[in-house]
Amino acid sequence: MSLRTSLGRVGALLAAAVLLLGACTGPDDSSGGSGASGDGTPVATDDPDDGIPPPYLPVPAGVQLTDQGSELGVGETAVVAWRIGSGSAKGEVAVLSLKVRRLQRAPIKALADWQLDAAGRTSSLFYVTVSAANLGETDLGGTRIPLYVASGPTTLVESNAFKTDFTPCPSPSLPDAFATGDKATACLVYLVPKHGRLTSVTFRPSAKFNPITWVGEVEQPPKPKKKPRG
Repeated sequence: MSLRTSLGRVGALLAAAVLLLGACTGPDDSSGGSGASGDGTPVATDDPDDGIPPPYLPVPAGVQLTDQGSELGVGETAVVAWRIGSGSAKGEVAVLSLKVRRLQRAPIKALADWQLDAAGRTSSLFYVTVSAANLGETDLGGTRIPLYVASGPTTLVESNAFKTDFTPCPSPSLPDAFATGDKATACLVYLVPKHGRLTSVTFRPSAKFNPITWVGEVEQPPKPKKKPRG
């Protein structure tokens, strides 16, 4: 999506991916996971923490990841992990404490200084405020969190990034340096196509990951005041 400010300055709101989800497929039944026999009968394991599933990625001692498939409310915190797919930390494991704090719908005219294409003009604009803390051992500076908004059961939208300032909701990546113990709060921008709704916020780093979601009330923009009759 190519945008330009009314002053002629290039205001690059980078196009975000919209993912259309097909029918979900289950795990390969022929794999015979470590906790079941070929006929589906549970078998004993050597795990001393019997009954507590192992983390889906290696994390520092004492860190307990939120179960995949968990549904949380706005204001609740999840501990998540994913393997970074690009940049200087590619292949490293990111571990974050992640809290979705606020969901807001904003009028599309908030982007009046940008020249939206037809798809942008018919999109719904949402701001999502999140807080993150680095619980892992990797510096996550400049990393973008794989946090989407869902619009119904089949559409995921990633956050938009700006190359120029957008004061109402800057929508940044994590700070340039974000080491163990560092914390940040940010507002992320989402453009949901076709006047879509925000039904949940979703952490889903890969297609095979059973997403962790946050649901809650979406604050609506204030209604415009009626002009007094002359």
